Amino acid sequence: MEAFVENFDSALAGAFGALVKATKVAGRLPSDVAFHRTLDESVDQRLSRTSDRVLDMGNTLWTRAQPDPSLLPIDSIDDVALEQPPGQWQFAPGFRPVVDAIDTLLEKIDVGLDEVLKTSAHHVRSQAARQMGRQSAPLVTTVKTNTRADYKLVHAQNIPRPQLAFKDAVDNSPNTPFVWKIRNKVHAKVPLDYGLPSASLADSPLGHHLHSLGIARPGATPPSSGHSTPRAARSADVAQGIDSMSALEAGSLAALPHPYEYEISHIEYPSWVYEAAQPQPPVEWEKTPFEFVDTEEQLQAMMAHLLEARELAIDLEHHDYRSYQGFTCLVQLSTRTRDYVVDALALRSELAVLNEVTADPAKIKVFHGAESDIVWLQRDFGVYVVGLFDTYHASHVLNMPHHSLAHLLQTYCSYKADKKYQLADWRIRPVPSEMLLYARADTHFLLHIFDRMRNTLLERGRQLLGKDLSSPDQEHFGLLAGLDQVTSALQPLELALRRSEQTALKKHVKEGYDAENGLGFGGWAKLLKKWNHPFAPTQLAVFRALHQWRDSCARQEDESVRYVLPNHMLFAIADRMPLETPALLALCQPTPPLVRLYASDITLLIKRERQKADARMDEFREMVQETPRPVHTRFAQEQPDTSDVLSRELLAGVDSMVACKSRLFGSLAAGPAEDTEAFKKAREIRGSMVLSPAMPTKVVSGGVEVPEFTKVPAKRTRGPADSKKAQEPAQPPKMMVISDAFQPPQTSKPPAKKRKTTEDLDLSKIALSDDETPDKPQKKKRTRKRNRDSTPKEKVERFNYEAAGEDAIGEATKKSEAKGKKFDPYAKAESKFDKRPSRSRVNNKAGNRTMSYKK
Repeated sequence: MEAFVENFDSALAGAFGALVKATKVAGRLPSDVAFHRTLDESVDQRLSRTSDRVLDMGNTLWTRAQPDPSLLPIDSIDDVALEQPPGQWQFAPGFRPVVDAIDTLLEKIDVGLDEVLKTSAHHVRSQAARQMGRQSAPLVTTVKTNTRADYKLVHAQNIPRPQLAFKDAVDNSPNTPFVWKIRNKVHAKVPLDYGLPSASLADSPLGHHLHSLGIARPGATPPSSGHSTPRAARSADVAQGIDSMSALEAGSLAALPHPYEYEISHIEYPSWVYEAAQPQPPVEWEKTPFEFVDTEEQLQAMMAHLLEARELAIDLEHHDYRSYQGFTCLVQLSTRTRDYVVDALALRSELAVLNEVTADPAKIKVFHGAESDIVWLQRDFGVYVVGLFDTYHASHVLNMPHHSLAHLLQTYCSYKADKKYQLADWRIRPVPSEMLLYARADTHFLLHIFDRMRNTLLERGRQLLGKDLSSPDQEHFGLLAGLDQVTSALQPLELALRRSEQTALKKHVKEGYDAENGLGFGGWAKLLKKWNHPFAPTQLAVFRALHQWRDSCARQEDESVRYVLPNHMLFAIADRMPLETPALLALCQPTPPLVRLYASDITLLIKRERQKADARMDEFREMVQETPRPVHTRFAQEQPDTSDVLSRELLAGVDSMVACKSRLFGSLAAGPAEDTEAFKKAREIRGSMVLSPAMPTKVVSGGVEVPEFTKVPAKRTRGPADSKKAQEPAQPPKMMVISDAFQPPQTSKPPAKKRKTTEDLDLSKIALSDDETPDKPQKKKRTRKRNRDSTPKEKVERFNYEAAGEDAIGEATKKSEAKGKKFDPYAKAESKFDKRPSRSRVNNKAGNRTMSYKK
């Protein structure tokens, strides 16, 4: 590989020459190759061997390029293209997979050349090996926002990936825990192996992993030196952590304890921290010495200066877009007299020496918002902070209106910070001067802010000593936060220091991936809840599979999930579920490089998930169909199948009826049973009878139910008697006897009530009242009286329509002339009926529609 890189130009020229030669030879072949193969047998054999060899090479590349095992190898040209009619080629079903496989191979070749040459360009030019690592000049793009501040995006093209040059390999696997990068512990009160898992896990994968990295095996060396602390003096949190880690199963993902947990929990701050002092103003910006540290010699000189200081300010610049876990690019350090900016990419493996300063409890390390910085220092350099003062926590204790560093700079230093480079790409080398000024400002004024805030905390403690701060009616309410009553003048400062200690105890833990439930910081469940996008079951299965593929690809390529596949593209693919590469690339515009590289894998993944989801739905449907449906218990009384018994008993009853005296055929017992016409007729009737297995018992015993033919009742109004009649139970149907000799079983019925007549009435027992008489006259119909006087017909005058019309027209004409208009009596009539109806009413009984117009 090294020879290929150094002789890249010659290798590229040789490959291109071989390709040109093969193309020329193929172009010289005649169009009638089949005819020449019939003329010469040796030509036929050589062409067959060459064709088989090319086909084997193509199938080898085909099987390695496409991940779908269901696609069969290529047997002939007909699998890719068809000649129909002769001279015109058409695409075969296997054409698209072959093209996708070739595109994938070319993309992988491009990426492979970029990794070998250490350049991210999408083309390889001459002498690319000599120019590897070159990048374009930094570009500044202003990003407009809704707020007043605009961000400047500083970026460049062809930036080399720094993680490729790291001496310590990046471990993104979710199955191995994070281990310490330090091999020796400076400023230690207990040894490095203090708090590690017990010896029961010594032979576990975790124990072997620690041993392979040079860390003492768990439980190998208990603290026995003079400066160590006995196990009984450990804090409850440490003991609980050790017990929980000892109970873990072998091979599980466990988080190692904080190596400086005991030192941070038992820190003794210098006495000057609790004393108010005159704040030291920061040195003027132009007069402050500044140095950019990117060599080991400069690092040693900086450490010599830092060891002499009793407090220092620290800040970090981080990058996480082109890395899965991210990495620190710059470390800014400031003392009272000097500013430093350390190139963390160039000195990544040497920055563990900072523990000489950061782990010293006699030195105060001032941060602002150090929760992320503490974790990044552990992960990238193995640096731990003992003696932290976080100005962010101090601003909360003082109950300031804002807690950002820009607000503190404006309040205490009257300096307006320029936060327009928060979106800058800190991988750019050399670092532009504007970005260096931005990085220096984060720590240059921080020590002066520490002096001012420390004095304010001490002053508030003395001012509010013994006062109740929980009542909002007091004038001093709101001067401190987190305290109900000040019992000591040092209590506000100690509260800020205790909160800073909790921040310093944070440790880096690698993020796992929960594919089943989607839990965790980067799980699919949190993303799905945030976007609130509705999915069908098949779409949800595809979304989960794509999310898992994105995480796995990001870990393997050491890229962020946002770079591999942005969230909006992830939801678009899961919603459409494309099965072909062109459709997939059309959804992702601009197409991410890794999506284009693994397009065939993504389409295959979608196809498999759709098949699995369809299979699960089919199983669910079959399960639903096989499940017995519930039956109402009222109708679930099953009767035994007695169809044969019923048929035999019914036929016996029919035979007995035929043999006895019948009204239809007469007596059959006296004459010959088989010669009479009546008997033959009875046999025909018997043969044509349809027997039903669910016959009632009355039929078996000889009785036949008479169907109840009901007449259509006359239309009448339903009254109370009808409802009472409907509530009465139904009476059994009447019986019809076919033979006189056959007597149906008697049923007990109540005797029918005899209808009484006037003859049955005893008039002597009927007493009439005094005001009642037997012959009461019929009441006359009351007529309606009219209260208006009627006018005789002779006095009614005939209405003169012509005179009334002329008077109306004349009056309307006068009004129109007064307004200066000409009166047209027919115009209003036409406009009246031209208007649309205001409403309509449908008469359902008459079946017509009537219109009403507005007056």
